[in-house]
Amino acid sequence: MFRKFPQSNFSEGVFLNYRQFDAKNITPRYEFGFGLSYTTFSYGNLSVKRAADANTDKLPTGEVREGGQVDLWDVLIRVKAEVTNTGGRDGAEVAQLYVGIPDEGAPVRQLRGFDKVSVSAAGTKTVEFELTRRDLGVWDTVRQRWRLKKGGKYVVEAGGSSRDLPLKGTVDI
Repeated sequence: MFRKFPQSNFSEGVFLNYRQFDAKNITPRYEFGFGLSYTTFSYGNLSVKRAADANTDKLPTGEVREGGQVDLWDVLIRVKAEVTNTGGRDGAEVAQLYVGIPDEGAPVRQLRGFDKVSVSAAGTKTVEFELTRRDLGVWDTVRQRWRLKKGGKYVVEAGGSSRDLPLKGTVDI
């Protein structure tokens, strides 16, 4: 029965799709998030701020419930950016948020949020993203828990695709 389902070892780890392109410096024909539109967009005014009450201990301390420790879902970082329609037609854009976790062997960037916004011609909309402890953590195989990387800068990038990220900021945890 299992001959139809061969073993897969997943030797590529997390380096799939755009993450593999980043790791191997490959320029894809159509990047992750690529979309066509009858108008154009620009990005600006990136704001990356730690939540005032954020607990940034290395390991989560909350009780375990369905879905993991409850504080995995605590918001640690709030990100805002503006999307401006620079074309002559109304249109929609999917703003994407990527985070680079400062951990050895981690991908350069990982998609951590997206929001499709409709923007009238010459108009501007603000997109907002909340990053949780889970979004910013890496899986610790020894402890079997999500861990925050302390002592490094997390890189936050926003734009229209994995290769079109005009906004870049950093935050310490």
